[in-house]
Amino acid sequence: MKNFTLFSVVLLLGMSAKAQKSTIPTNSFSEKDKNLIASVLEIQSPVSKKDKEKNYCFKDMTIDLDSTYYEVESPAMFSEGMDGLNKFVFQNLVRPNESKGETVLVRFKVERFGEISKIHVIDNGVSPKLSAEAINLVKKMKTWIPAKIQGIPVASFYVLPIKF
Repeated sequence: MKNFTLFSVVLLLGMSAKAQKSTIPTNSFSEKDKNLIASVLEIQSPVSKKDKEKNYCFKDMTIDLDSTYYEVESPAMFSEGMDGLNKFVFQNLVRPNESKGETVLVRFKVERFGEISKIHVIDNGVSPKLSAEAINLVKKMKTWIPAKIQGIPVASFYVLPIKF
């Protein structure tokens, strides 16, 4: 029963960006982190006029392969897609006894070849055990599909909300 409940929560987490926006306390995040979180949670929304204008900005951009980008045309993705990511989290998440349904935001860098690095928890008052488990979960992940600008793979940051 616990596995089914956890799977349902993880599945809803991946499909419901609006619900995630309402549960994330944003008062402790920097403006850069707020923008990054918002961009990640809005990935599944339809392309808006703002997105079209944003993509136009990348048209004549010079790309530095040694830089890490916060805004990209095509964001980084788990190699097996969102369904694969939800399945991975469901199968690999170890829930500590003291967890009460908290959401932990883990930010990591997806390098231009798809490796994960610079993993850390965005501080929102969760226990150290939950933070450690969230980091361990991300460390177990396979290679990701890197973000792209003008079709060129670039390094970018990704924020993954993990619900315990």
